[in-house]
Amino acid sequence: MSDIHIINKNLTVHHIFFMRNKLHIFLVFTILHFFGIVSAQINRPRLVIGIMVDGLKQKHIDELWNTFDDNGFKRLIKDGANFRNMQYNIVSAGNASDVANVMTGSIPFYNGITGNLNFDRKTGNVQSILQDENQIGIGTLQTLSAHNLQSSTVADELKLAYPEKSKTYAIAIHPENAIMLGGHTANGVSWIDDINLKWITTGYFTEGLSRSADEMNVNGEFKNIASRKWEPMYPLRSYWSSKMLGTKATDFNYNPTDKRTKRSLETLLNTSPSANTLIAELGLKILTNENLGADNYPDMLMLQFTVRTPKEKLNSLISTEKEDMYIRLDREIQNLMYKVNQKLGIENVLYFMFSNQTDAYSPIELGENKIPAGYFSANRSMALLNSYLMALYGQEKWVDSYFGKNIYLNKSKIEERKLNFREVQRVVCDFMLDFEGVQAAYIPSDLITMGGNDNSEKVRIRNSIHKNNVGDVIVSLMPGWLELDEKYGFIGESGAVMTHMPFYMYGCKIKPQVVDKSYLTIDIAPTLSRILNIPFPNASIGKVMEEIVNQ
Repeated sequence: MSDIHIINKNLTVHHIFFMRNKLHIFLVFTILHFFGIVSAQINRPRLVIGIMVDGLKQKHIDELWNTFDDNGFKRLIKDGANFRNMQYNIVSAGNASDVANVMTGSIPFYNGITGNLNFDRKTGNVQSILQDENQIGIGTLQTLSAHNLQSSTVADELKLAYPEKSKTYAIAIHPENAIMLGGHTANGVSWIDDINLKWITTGYFTEGLSRSADEMNVNGEFKNIASRKWEPMYPLRSYWSSKMLGTKATDFNYNPTDKRTKRSLETLLNTSPSANTLIAELGLKILTNENLGADNYPDMLMLQFTVRTPKEKLNSLISTEKEDMYIRLDREIQNLMYKVNQKLGIENVLYFMFSNQTDAYSPIELGENKIPAGYFSANRSMALLNSYLMALYGQEKWVDSYFGKNIYLNKSKIEERKLNFREVQRVVCDFMLDFEGVQAAYIPSDLITMGGNDNSEKVRIRNSIHKNNVGDVIVSLMPGWLELDEKYGFIGESGAVMTHMPFYMYGCKIKPQVVDKSYLTIDIAPTLSRILNIPFPNASIGKVMEEIVNQ
């Protein structure tokens, strides 16, 4: 019995020793985990400011470099990371799809945002991709939301990671930019009503119209800024376009509240420096009123500016208005960064800036220099296509509709006539190749199942379709060609096979560097997620940019 007692005693001692070791290990891991969380909170920014500039081009930045002040564009580029080879991997179809591509780290194939407009096959109508009859407009009759955005954004993931703690706001000139920047979960989203001269929004977002935006509407500050006349900031002879291109700079004088045309309700506001001033002013007010960046839970403030000018038809920097627009935007960004950094400290703020898809030169400029280019209008093409199909299959309306490089065939009639649908698709593809400006035509199912180089045109087209609104035949245009809608507006603004855009990151311990490695715009969201230590957006297919996260 005594031996058994001794054995039990020894087992008890060993058990106590083992339990103590387990306790020590548990405490060590708990402490390490705690310090890991604290370290992540210390190293990540308290405020992320995303800046989208509609029409921004690296070429213009390079041309105006010596014109800018040291603390605007130059500060962002020189003191941060300048990515010189950032590319879109989708077909240009409007800012909604471009911004969604950046914010979701994904493509329309997954996120559902194929462009600014959407063809509804059931009704036969073309409407905003944001249209949502279940919502109400605040200050507007527009009923818009992010419900067609099928995936989360980096802003959504931040809100999901820290509910009731992190705050996100988006401010833009146009609703497509505002809502895609805000995602599904933004506290507040605001955009400009250039007809009634006020901030407006949609009831989709929890706070509705932010108190800061409402105050600017009520106290007259919005209209005061909108009414500022726009004249050259400097003597005409000092402008780059006059000195470098050997042309005489042209004088100009705009009142942003004037109508675009005699018959138009819209004003010139959205293509004037006043629009950028409104964005910056509301951003700073929200920063203060909502205490953004005040604690260890990161916040996001998304802003959209523009370098568009009234009635511009050329993409080159050859107008005094365009140059003046850049110079004034440089000042706005300088003032914004100065006030934000003064309030929070640059080590606590991360800025990133990007642009939409626009070509360096318009089809007009290319044509004037004997480079093949042009504008594709589908109306005549579809009439000829339908006539051809009638000659083959009988006197019926075989083409149901067309929108955004998608041809929609009359499926019910094809089925009624017991025709081979696949054969009709092939016939349409072959016929479309005869049209000027058309590069190729594809059957969607062939695109979806194909392999190939990720940088090929076919892959970009496949990336850009979504099952909810894809046509029966998809056409692609030759480089330099742009598509026009029925009102002769652009459907996308780039005819390049691969569209490059400027991309900069600055602040929060980002090392100054020029990155020549090729990255895609879908890589931006996962990189921001890694910096913020939050999950990637749920449809993200991009990779983290090593130069940022491993520095």
